[in-house]
Parts: sequence; C-alpha cells; structure tokens
Amino acid sequence: MNRGTVVLLAALLGGLLVASVRPAAGQVIRSYEALDREAGDEWYATLGLSLDASGGNVEYAEADASGALGYRGDRHFVRFYPSLRLRREDGDTREEERSAHLRHSYRFTERVASYSFVQYQTDAALDLERRVLAGGGLRTRLVDLEGGGVDLGLGVMWEAERTPVEGEVTDVRGANLLVANGSAGVVDLNFAGFFQPVLSDWADHRVAASGTAAVPLGAGWSLTVSARWRRDSRPPVEVERDDYGMTVGLRFSVD
Repeated sequence: MNRGTVVLLAALLGGLLVASVRPAAGQVIRSYEALDREAGDEWYATLGLSLDASGGNVEYAEADASGALGYRGDRHFVRFYPSLRLRREDGDTREEERSAHLRHSYRFTERVASYSFVQYQTDAALDLERRVLAGGGLRTRLVDLEGGGVDLGLGVMWEAERTPVEGEVTDVRGANLLVANGSAGVVDLNFAGFFQPVLSDWADHRVAASGTAAVPLGAGWSLTVSARWRRDSRPPVEVERDDYGMTVGLRFSVD
C-alpha cells in the first residue's frame, strides 16, 4: 500500500472515530464529491439509500434517499443531485431535509477545471426554511495518487437563507474545497474538506470534512460508509456549532 493510500485511509478512519457518537444539530454543508466518483463516460445515474432507527428511550426511524443524474463529456461535466430525508417519530412521518444541487465543470487542461453550481435546501432539524446558493471557482490537481489525486478549489458563492428567528439573511461566502480521491484494492476512498467564510467577516465561517469508503458488491451495487464533521462559527439560535455523524448505506449506479 503506497503512502497516498495510507493518508486517505487515515483521514477516513479519523472521521469514523469522531462519528461514533450521536450527531448534534449544526449547519449543513453537503458534499457531492463521493457521488462524482461514480460518474462514467457520457450519461450515468446513481441512487443511494440509508436507514437509521432507534428504540427504547427515543424511538424513531429515518430514511435518506439521494441520487445523481449526469453527463460527462471530453471537457463538460454536468450533474444533478437530489436528496430527501424522512423521519418517523411518535407515529408521525415528516420531511426532515430536502435539497437539489445542479453542478457544471469545464476541464481546461488535465489539471485545471472550473466548477459552478446552484443549490436549494431545506432542513427542519436546523430550523432552515430555505437556503439558496449560487457560485463557482477554479479547481486544480495538486498531487496524483493511485486511482485519483488531491485537488484544491478556490471560489465564491452567493447565499440567501431564511430561518424563523433571523428571517432572511444574504451573504457572499468563499466556496473553497480540498478533495482527495483514491483506492485501497477494490475499495474506493474519498475525502472532502470545505471552508466557507463570509468574505466581509472571516470570523463568520463554516468548515466541514467528510470521508466515504465504497465497497463494490457487484451488479452495480456498492456498500458505502461515510463519516462527517461540520462546524458553523455562528449558527442560528438554538442550533449547536458542531455536527458529526456516520452513515452506512447502499448505492446503485448505471452508466
């Protein structure tokens, strides 16, 4: 196993250790980098499903469905990512979170590409009635690894969100990312880090790190294990700064 693979495994293992406790309610930065790894040439589609349940003192069940539909050409890469999370508790089923993300990349060279995106999101657990994002930037390959590499992206985005307490808030933030992709045998590994400061006040920022390991099961199916940690320096009222957790799910891909 080479040094690059060891670094990816260490990053993912660290995320899993942090994620061994129940997640708190913090601000969400969704990562779609692991789903990008499923993209084939030309048209492709991916469907993911994860379930979470608890009994005893707190009885609930959650289902999280996500997907991808995209097209990868020689230079253009367009993809659409919808997601929906439902929660059933005390005999009541409600929508917990919903998002839709449209993303486009253009490859200028083998090592440099653009990224642009728009996103719509709601999240009941965070009292987030609506969040709209639009932004973009440039991404470059820093290091080549077995089955992937390390990329750095620098960009900006416009953000508008509405909560019951603070109402409508609009900001311009950085949309910066650090992504490492690779493999360990048949296991596909992905690590993504994000830094999103308000450009007029860098003390107001969001930071996130997530890792995903995907094990192929055959016939287009794979088992995924994901860990995440996110921090919002100034979260909404009654929402905690940190959010961390772990998800185990199934993913089906067609290309």
